[in-house]
This record gives sequence, structure tokens and C-alpha cells, in this order.
Amino acid sequence: MNLLIAFSLYMSLAHCTSQPEQVKDTFEPSHYNREDVITRDIVVIGGGASGTYAAINLRRLGQRVVLVEKEALLGGHTRTYTNPATGNTIDYGAQAFWNTSVTRDYLAYLDVPVTQYTGVQLTDMYADFQTGEQVIVHSSRDFTAYIEQLRKYPYLKYSWDLPYPVPPDLLSPFSEFVAKYNLNDIGYNIYYGSQGLSNILDQPTVNVFKEFHESLTDAVKGGNVKGHPNNGEIYTKALAYLGKDILFSSRVIAAYRPESSTGVKLVVQTPSACKLILASKLLVSIPPLLDNMEPFDLTKRESNLFSRWEYSAYYVMLVSNTGLPSGYRFRNANAWTTSNIPELPAPYQVTETNVPGIFRVWYGSPYPLEEAVVKADVTSIIRRLQSLMHANATTVPRFLAFNSHTPFELVVQSEEISKYFYRDLNALQGYRNTWYTGAAVSSYNSATVWNFTAALLPSVIAA
Repeated sequence: MNLLIAFSLYMSLAHCTSQPEQVKDTFEPSHYNREDVITRDIVVIGGGASGTYAAINLRRLGQRVVLVEKEALLGGHTRTYTNPATGNTIDYGAQAFWNTSVTRDYLAYLDVPVTQYTGVQLTDMYADFQTGEQVIVHSSRDFTAYIEQLRKYPYLKYSWDLPYPVPPDLLSPFSEFVAKYNLNDIGYNIYYGSQGLSNILDQPTVNVFKEFHESLTDAVKGGNVKGHPNNGEIYTKALAYLGKDILFSSRVIAAYRPESSTGVKLVVQTPSACKLILASKLLVSIPPLLDNMEPFDLTKRESNLFSRWEYSAYYVMLVSNTGLPSGYRFRNANAWTTSNIPELPAPYQVTETNVPGIFRVWYGSPYPLEEAVVKADVTSIIRRLQSLMHANATTVPRFLAFNSHTPFELVVQSEEISKYFYRDLNALQGYRNTWYTGAAVSSYNSATVWNFTAALLPSVIAA
């Protein structure tokens, strides 16, 4: 265990007990006030798309649940900004959802109206964000040949249940796959639709398939939906439904997870007090990175898997006072690269939202960056776009909202995939009374994650 993390956890545990020597007995209910001991059937870690869906549907299935969320709100990658002056809202994170029966059932249960996602009709301007020069991009939206290849692997739609040996095409770098199947004419749009996945041409093809799947090709044909009046409404309704069964601004600092069927015990640090959760089962929906999972008393088997992940950094924000003309979507491109795909870190886009004058910026990087660094880069790029468009260069961009989706797109490389990484990861389901859902074990798409979770929950309850 990282020594800094270990020390932090020890100090947190010491804070949770009345005497430092009681740390070793931190899972003893008698060491807590009665109101700080929570007994449930299932404890869910993480209140993003998968964790919130799981908690709501476990309760629908008659289970007593408690959800632990490190932030002060639900929603994960769904972020909605409300203009304080007008009350108008802008979704600047998750934009839409695949129109599946699971999606429709979930939103209907929460009494969130569903509308077709149409986006905002804008003029596309391709530009090299590093030079400020316009780039001519000819990229097709005919994904027929790509979908033909994708459908050879139906098991990728909702899971990582790979066959072994893994088909060679899935392990090949995506650049080789594009060349082999003559997909260069759609390469840029695959990159653009896979925002958040860094170095896409170097990724194993299977990682791209898991990111750019049929929900995104359906979106091109108008096959996606959104919540009304915004996607944040889903989590407003979820909060009302779950109520006091959510522990906000809270984190697990210690866990007891025996290999027997006696349940789990978690010590959770909340803003008001340390809580002891006693539950029959644990459902983890947060990214299962080693640092995130350290407090869960990992075995070598678990640590070995969780230490192998790689991930991208991804930042979403809203910017006003840009001086840019209304009615445009600025897309980052490079005139000299394969399929005009630009290098990261950089924004994928600077796009006007449904509120004129406010632009949404999505920014990707192969590694984490400080917020100030990202904002400074975005400001410089807006200056270049101002020059390109002969726009007002005296205005100072104003950041209305900023959120980090890092860590994003947990992946492993071809060698790990071929050596049974996902088989071994799937085998952790139920091990030590613990199950896993979320993007890392399914796909970075809310509807796909909801489908995966819906299929998983009956086995969690039955165990």
C-alpha cells in the first residue's frame, strides 16, 4: 500500500474512535453511537450513473440499501448548469442516452419525461487548435463498414466476456485496423465520437469498439434521447427517492470483507461523524483503481488486477464571454495526421450550447492536468479561434462551470487483454461478498451501464 495513503487511512481511523488503541477494534458496533451504525442488505459505493441506478433498482427489488458518494451530489458525468439570472439550464456533461427499453423504464420510474435528443443546429468549423488555422476535413458519417466489423463481436455490446484466444483484430492497434478495413474516411468521426479515450490510433481496437459502439452510430441517425427539462432531472428525482439512504461527501476508510458469507463491514467518514455500515453485500461502482480501492482491505489477487489499469484525463466546462460568433461548433483537427486526428492534451471541441454565447468545451489528455493548466490552455485556444474568425479579441473568457471526469476510460493494453485480464476481473464478481458495476466493467455509456447493472442485480440479491 502507498505509505501516504496508509498513513492517511490510519489517521482517519484514529479520528473515528475515542481512543487510538481502539483502531484495531474499529469494526465493533459498540464503539459507535447507535445512530452511527447502519445495517443494510447492500451497500453501494459511488453515486454516478451505475451506482445510482443500482441503488434505486435494488430498492425496487425489495432490498434495503445505503449509497456512499464522495461528492455532494449524484450524477457522476452528468452535469447541469443553471443560469442564476434566467434559470435556463445547460447539460455540459452527459448529453444523451441510448434509446433502450432499460433507459425508458428507468426514466419512467423516476417520472422524468423523455424527449428525442436533437442537439443544437450549428455550423462546423474545423481548426488546428495549436495554430489557429482552418483545416479542411472530409470525414464520412457512413459507418456501415465499421458496424459490420463491430457486429462480429456481439459479446462486446454490454460486457467484457471475451473469448480466448482473443481475436487478433481486437488486439491490433486501431491504426492498423483502420488501414486493414479501409476506414480512414470515418476515422476522424470515430475519434470525435470517442471523446475521453486518449491516443485512439494507438489503442487496441477492442478499446475503441467499447467506446465507439452502436449507441453512438445510432446517435448520428437521431436514435438517442434525453431527460426533460435536462439530464440533471434524473438525479434530482433519484435524490428525492433515495433520501437519507445517501451519505454525501463521504468516503470509505476501512473495510472488513471476509471470504465467508458473513457480510461486510465498512467504516465511512462523513461530514458529521464516522459511520459503521453492516451489510450482507457490497456493490462497487467507482473506478476500481488501486488508489480508490486501497481502503477495501484488498487481497493480492485484487491488488494485482487493480494495479494494471491505465486511464485518460477528461475535463468538461462552460465558457462565456468568448468573443466568438454565435452558431458555431469548433472542432480540433490536424491537417498533417492520419484522419486529421489531433494530438492531446487539447480540447476536442468548443461548441455553442442551447444558450447563445455560452460554449461547451470538452478537453482530453493522456495524463491528469491541474485545473489552472487546462483553463489557461482553453483561454489561449479561444484567442486563436478569435483571430481565425476575425472576432472580438478584447473580451476575457469567463469559466462558468468546470468539472473533471478523471479518471476516465480505464483500459489495459493488448498484452494484458490476451493474458486473461478481463476473465480474471469478471471472476471477482461475488468474491468476498463484493460485486462490481460501472464503466470499467461494462462501457463508458450510461445506457449500457444501466443494462449491465440490471442484468447483474438479480445475481447479487440471490447470492
